[in-house]
Amino acid sequence: MTVLLETTPLVEPERQRLARLALEAVEALGGSAFAAVAPLEDALRRLREGDARGEGAPRVRLELDGGEVVLRAGEARMPLAALPAAPDAGEVERLRRRLRQESEQCDAELLRRRNEAIQADLEAARARAEAELAALQADLERKKAELKESIRRAETDALTGLYNRAAYDLRLERAVRRAARQGEPLTLMLLDLDRFKEINDTHGHQYGDEYLRRMADAMRAAVRTDVDHPCRMGGDEFAIILFAPPAVGERVARDVLQAMDGRVSIGIAPLLPGDTPERLVARADAALYEAKRRGRGRAVTAREGGDTPGAAAAAGTKAEAESGAQG
Repeated sequence: MTVLLETTPLVEPERQRLARLALEAVEALGGSAFAAVAPLEDALRRLREGDARGEGAPRVRLELDGGEVVLRAGEARMPLAALPAAPDAGEVERLRRRLRQESEQCDAELLRRRNEAIQADLEAARARAEAELAALQADLERKKAELKESIRRAETDALTGLYNRAAYDLRLERAVRRAARQGEPLTLMLLDLDRFKEINDTHGHQYGDEYLRRMADAMRAAVRTDVDHPCRMGGDEFAIILFAPPAVGERVARDVLQAMDGRVSIGIAPLLPGDTPERLVARADAALYEAKRRGRGRAVTAREGGDTPGAAAAAGTKAEAESGAQG
């Protein structure tokens, strides 16, 4: 038995189309289309009556069953025509494909099921795409976090957790460009721990490392997180890139001096119009040298009118006063 056509004729135009295709099949297989008209009309009548009784439209198959072309609706078998000879298998297959193609173009039930299948495929594809996109996004975020952590490690001094020298150089250059472009105040502070070698020699390197960490904590506490840049240049040398005028730098210097018992020398220099990073560093370094020359344990601010340091900013600690008296 070969199914030539399968359809669900819901309305009369579909039943008429079924009848036309059935007659074409009988004729193509060598049977008498004229003889098939009467049994086909009877079959269609039975389908209409079933529909009238509210039984609904059954799935109907046009079959080549042995030497007969029959319609089968549910359990009902309705012969349409007897064939004079067994048809060629290739001809049967071509007919079956042609009938299926014509049926699929008009079969409402088949189209509905096909649309549902297409919709299901689309939903599955969308779900897969969303899952793949989520996986890609998660992978991207993970790689971004890895890159951020890698950059942080490359820019961080391992002992103190401050920015290292390479990060300082990069951030100072960017800060000078930004401040010049936007007209923002910028102050550079250079800081040296006083007599750090003596501390190391007297108490040992482990104590010296803790002393450096204490200095880093004092600097972090005195500036704004994620705004200003506290850095360790190396050894006992530190810097702060401060996005503020020198008066704020003097307040920061007082806080650091107090936290470190006045044992820090600090040079402060504001960014002047036309300054390069090198010129700003030179003025801050000259102010730091002046702080050391005056006896250490103090902060000196470079005059805004030139490279020569001006008056020292008062540290406000007993230790600084004692250190200044010794100088």
